[in-house]
Amino acid sequence: MKTVLEYVKKNNLFSPKDNIILGVSGGADSVCLLYIMNELKKEYGLSLTAVHINHMIRETAGRDEEFAKNLCEKLHTDFLSYKTDCPAISKRDGISLEEAGRNERYRLFNETGKKLYKEGNYKIAVAHHMDDLAETLIFNMARGTGIAGLSSLKPVKDNIVRPLLCVNRAWIEDFLKEKGLEHIEDETNLSDEYARNKIRHKIIPTMNEITEKAVNHMAGCAETLGEIDDYLSGKTDELWERYVDAKEGVFIKDEIISVHPALVKRVILKALVFEAGRARDISGVQIEAVLSLFSCQTGRKRDLIYGMEARRDYGGVRIISKKTDEGDGEEILKRLSFEIKERDFSKNIPTDLYTKWFDYDKIKNCPRVRFRQDGDYITINDENQKKLLSDYMTNEKIPLSKRDEIPLLADGEHILWVVGHRISNYYKVGSDTKRILIATYCKKAEPEE
Repeated sequence: MKTVLEYVKKNNLFSPKDNIILGVSGGADSVCLLYIMNELKKEYGLSLTAVHINHMIRETAGRDEEFAKNLCEKLHTDFLSYKTDCPAISKRDGISLEEAGRNERYRLFNETGKKLYKEGNYKIAVAHHMDDLAETLIFNMARGTGIAGLSSLKPVKDNIVRPLLCVNRAWIEDFLKEKGLEHIEDETNLSDEYARNKIRHKIIPTMNEITEKAVNHMAGCAETLGEIDDYLSGKTDELWERYVDAKEGVFIKDEIISVHPALVKRVILKALVFEAGRARDISGVQIEAVLSLFSCQTGRKRDLIYGMEARRDYGGVRIISKKTDEGDGEEILKRLSFEIKERDFSKNIPTDLYTKWFDYDKIKNCPRVRFRQDGDYITINDENQKKLLSDYMTNEKIPLSKRDEIPLLADGEHILWVVGHRISNYYKVGSDTKRILIATYCKKAEPEE
């Protein structure tokens, strides 16, 4: 216990009278954390609420919930539980069960925190430990990542704290045995169906054969990389202030080339994210494209992701969002006409690329005409399976330079129509459709009279 207490103090995980949402599954890790947090509660005067999530994956999930509830009662800890259908969410969103579970956990943790303590006035404590950190490092390395991905599990990230990152799974098991604390074993942890379980059951044991403290060494490596990432982030901010002007797009001055290439690339990455308004899918290819312009003649250009363009100007390189022939959202709106009608079964559904019918009663929000945004999705089959719009465009081989030029008809994040391509399966007109929304897109603006 002394190891964890020293780690908590070293990393300033808690302040007096903090409000804490504590994830408690009933497994060994969360039981260990629950016990330790109850000790810290006395020292820091914490307000502690344990939250259990039933993911509705296993028939024994109710047993886990009952166990967690009884344990919290014994420890005089406030307890809340939720049920969320992760298999259904996984199918609906086209994501893995692991990702669906993780998303739902943090969503419900944050909803509880906001309800009990108000936004910005609580922390979420989770039971990640050294083995989890090692597994994450290997997982992200296999998928392809930079320093940030190799050190993604940190003691503190936003409002999430991880007091057990300083100990491994063996330490936790010994702790529970010493205290006489029982826990529930999740059967899914034994299955190699999940990517992390394959790492846990196959790769980690093999690495432990190479060196007895492989997990500890990987955790130490991740911690070191995290410190390096923090340091480089600070240096990047300094260079941004010195060499970047963000008034008209993002202008990076030639003088930055005298700096170490690793830092130059980080500044370029920050510039791309700044101009795009998002980090997703911005890769090393985009960074290298911008970097190459510093050795080119004035006027040279590179097309970038999200409709951006990098241009060699006098004195540096400018990254801007290109204006498209389609114009802005307001101009596009003028090119779409809408009509709501009762369904006439004597008329056939049009097959024209630029006239579409939709089941009006399925539309939740006022439809908007806009370009794509993070989180956009469409449904792709009769089971209404979701696919991210970015993945759909990749599958359809739509060039990156064109993706931000395609007008969309959107119901919130749900895309009714990728104009000129397809509509979302969910809004298709069926035999029970009563009212239809007819949307017609005029590809070229008509001249004003």
